[in-house]
Amino acid sequence: MSSRPSFRIALRTLALGLIVAHAHAADDTDAGAGRIDQLKAEAKHLRDQAETTFQATESSCYGRFMVNRCIDQAKQARLDAIRSARELESEARKLELAERQRAAAEVMQTNPGAPLTPASPSPAADAMINPTPEAERLRADRERVADQAETDARAAQAAKDVERARERSKADAAAAQRAEQAARERARYEERIREYEEKKARDAAGR
Repeated sequence: MSSRPSFRIALRTLALGLIVAHAHAADDTDAGAGRIDQLKAEAKHLRDQAETTFQATESSCYGRFMVNRCIDQAKQARLDAIRSARELESEARKLELAERQRAAAEVMQTNPGAPLTPASPSPAADAMINPTPEAERLRADRERVADQAETDARAAQAAKDVERARERSKADAAAAQRAEQAARERARYEERIREYEEKKARDAAGR
């Protein structure tokens, strides 16, 4: 008779342990789901911000001298941000897979004979999307406009360089002409001084 209370206590202890373990598992599940949602939200924010920043930067590039270089740098910055978003999405997918595996393990523990439904993999967020012909046409138009703008900018800069060289040549010629004129005037002045000195010498000798 004395063994029955001990057995009941053991059963209650076991039941309490299962309840606590289930509560911890539920907390872990909630935390895991929250982390997955957070990672997905951060990845989406990175992608949205990358596109917004790229659009704004690309528009401002057309007002700069090195248009293509500016656009290339903007594209690289967008790619870096998208790579960071992909890393977050990859981590979220790993957590999702771990959650599915844990849920399947719990089902097997509670009902060993239950069939397991294979978890369908979530679509890769970084799957390649083929651009539409319209998008390709717009991209080609933008590149053509950028190339033409850079060509025009280089031509304008070359014209300015030629004009500055012409102005420098004129200034150098004018300076040389002024120097030559000054040399001639100095020679005439020295000639007059010499003639004056000679005349004075002749006058002094004739007295």
